[in-house]
Amino acid sequence: MTHNTGHACGAHDSGHAHGPGAAPYPDFEWDDLYAGDGSDTADPDPVLLAPAGDLPPGRALDLGCGAGGNALALAERGWRVTAVDLAPRAIASTRASACARGLDHRVELAVADSATWTPEEVYGFALSSYALPSRGPARTATLACLANALAPGGTLALGEWDEEACDWGRPGDLATLDELTDAFTGLGLEILRAARTPVPVHQHPGHEQEPGQDHAVIVIARKPHGTLEATG
Repeated sequence: MTHNTGHACGAHDSGHAHGPGAAPYPDFEWDDLYAGDGSDTADPDPVLLAPAGDLPPGRALDLGCGAGGNALALAERGWRVTAVDLAPRAIASTRASACARGLDHRVELAVADSATWTPEEVYGFALSSYALPSRGPARTATLACLANALAPGGTLALGEWDEEACDWGRPGDLATLDELTDAFTGLGLEILRAARTPVPVHQHPGHEQEPGQDHAVIVIARKPHGTLEATG
């Protein structure tokens, strides 16, 4: 699948046809979740960004970046960030916020499907924030992409909605902790933390709900030194 990559204030997105990552939602327009002007760039997720605080700033990947809150927080900390999302307006919002904050030189953007995008370099930190495709080949490919994108010694942080605790979503939409830890172990990563935890309900995009809590699974993993590229 073709995609556009460029610095935040110097690239323009072409139209994007939703690919395998959106296949379970043939009638859903992901762009409808986003304003495209940066007004929807949310606060970063402190839980998923915490592992990056122990690392020297280098190259980071935010796969499924949405409107860019986490990507821009990493850029503010000195990371050079590749931010990828299949929704063009999500990338437009990330671009607008990066330009407004003077971070365009630290953020590269791509409109692409996480299941088919191929990283052109390796990263010291990779992030996936409630952005996995539904269970199936697209999810398997996305998890492999995250593992393959890590440099030896690199750290991965992933948050997803907890299938065993949430009372919404269709079968396969959400994830289980065992599913994710088994997948990453099979891809050669070392699990540093795996937890089921309550999170603020406002983190769930596209749902207008009263303030409260929902339930997530959080996995922090590391690629050991000397690990060969995973396949999937």
